[in-house]
Amino acid sequence: MAAKGRKVTASRELAALHQAVLALSGDVELDRVLQTILKTAQRLAHARYGALGIPDGHGGFGTFLTVGISEARAGQIGTLPRAHGVLGALLHQGPIRVRDIRRHPRFAYYPAAHPTMRDFLGVPVRHRGKILGNLFLAERRSGHFTAQDQHLVEMLAAHAGIAITSARLRAEAQQLAVLQERNRLARELHDALAQTLFSMTYEAKAAALRAGTDGAGAAAALTSLQAQAERAMAEVGDLVFALRPKSLERDGLSVTLREHVEGVRRVHGRAITFRTDGSDQLRLRLDEEDALFRIAQEALRNAIKYAPGSPIEVALADGPTGVRLTVRDHGPGFDRAALPGTRRTLGLTAMHERAKAVGAVLQVASELGQGCTVSVLVKRHG
Repeated sequence: MAAKGRKVTASRELAALHQAVLALSGDVELDRVLQTILKTAQRLAHARYGALGIPDGHGGFGTFLTVGISEARAGQIGTLPRAHGVLGALLHQGPIRVRDIRRHPRFAYYPAAHPTMRDFLGVPVRHRGKILGNLFLAERRSGHFTAQDQHLVEMLAAHAGIAITSARLRAEAQQLAVLQERNRLARELHDALAQTLFSMTYEAKAAALRAGTDGAGAAAALTSLQAQAERAMAEVGDLVFALRPKSLERDGLSVTLREHVEGVRRVHGRAITFRTDGSDQLRLRLDEEDALFRIAQEALRNAIKYAPGSPIEVALADGPTGVRLTVRDHGPGFDRAALPGTRRTLGLTAMHERAKAVGAVLQVASELGQGCTVSVLVKRHG
């Protein structure tokens, strides 16, 4: 009877896994996919707690989703964990399944408000041999995590790897669209230049023929030729400016951000305006400009994603107190008080952390039906 019960349980678990995979296959929203994977892992492994993290490349986690921890407890715990200790070992050394994680040689400590966890099961999230993140669970509700639990979680982690890779491929596809638009612009300017140079060739021949018989006519032809040459040179300058890659270090924040907004506008076909106070010398450090640029990118992504059809306004102003970046949409907005603190993703969390890293002040204002405004101020030095 016991063997039969185990078979029934295993069949139910595999059926639940199958249903989760079917649901994932039709979903393209990364955060929702990862949340589904995490909750499914928690349910199948009978765990009290679970988390799924994707490193940000700077020693922390850009995306960190949790289940089993209350909103109040999450607020007390505070900042996100770092990708070191046991979590670092999990990323680079493979699955970890132990009865008391506190005895692991890489374990350091739990923060004061963190629940005490012993029974632990964690697996890296991989795709084609590349480690993308980790999925881990703690405190099985009865007994200890089993090899079957680990097998199911590893299968879910494989689907998480596919989901993450797919999302990144979609982002790369958008960048490719920007490059294609750049190439289209190059072709159009090339055609315009070809026509101008064709006319200049005939003007030059006509001037040469007239030079021996009609001095006034030759002078007029040469004047016309000069004007066309100046127009051609201007068009060449426009071509070079439009097609060269923009760099914060070389071009500054204002120019680089304007170019990015124009690219996003063309690719997504959205009404996006960019406004500055006319100052290209913002007197910021490079790390501050980089933080503002990355925050603008994330705020634009969120506006395009959550405010479809809404106009978007991007503004950069150099005022007496410092440099302020504002990204505003007129979409449905949201209630910030209702956002779960246990679901910290690469959006609001990343923007706040980038602002904090350079001593900037970031504010996100939104109400249901009133759109969303992201504002960040880098204060004046000295």
